[in-house]
Amino acid sequence: MANHVYFSINVEGLTEEQWECLFKSEEHERPHWQEGEPPIKFKELVEVHEQPFMSNVPREYDKDGWLEDSYNWYCREIGAKWCNIDEWEHPCISGYSAWSTPYQMVVSLIEFASNKFNVELTAKMTYEDEFRNFIGVDTFESYKDDEYYVAHDENYLDGNELNALLEEELGCDVSDDDFEWFEEYKDTGIVPSEAVDEMVYNFFETEELRWCM
Repeated sequence: MANHVYFSINVEGLTEEQWECLFKSEEHERPHWQEGEPPIKFKELVEVHEQPFMSNVPREYDKDGWLEDSYNWYCREIGAKWCNIDEWEHPCISGYSAWSTPYQMVVSLIEFASNKFNVELTAKMTYEDEFRNFIGVDTFESYKDDEYYVAHDENYLDGNELNALLEEELGCDVSDDDFEWFEEYKDTGIVPSEAVDEMVYNFFETEELRWCM
């Protein structure tokens, strides 16, 4: 099973009306948890490869309407072997992907929206592997030549660097079999998992790794 990589993307420069043009959703319903109540209706996005913001990316379908060579297409055009978007309320997108980030999807979204609405855009994506093998902050910016293109910068941090800083500040060894992530470390008043949370959230804000407790 692939590790989930959780991401949050914030896009600057689009109105709510423009934002809505980038997405396609379908209405679904599920039974209410209370007997006798009407079903709960909710919206879900269609598959990422069917989203309007991906419409300029070439793809082919088989005779049954399935995306051909979908694994390689997603790796190449999305940046991960699959991707799920849970929330897309203006101006943010959040979800999770497999093994790696959907950086190429963000490039396509920014490039498509910039050309469609003739506007320069910026975006910031924060992400973390579910086991914090890595975290990072990516930035995107569109600029115009004959048409709009997107510059992409990455600030990637290996999870071992988080552990190294934790060990330095607490004087601990996270590889020790007796080490507890979710209990106070000795008499420090610090819970290691909470300390790493603070370091990660600070990195998302400042792009600097530092002790925050």
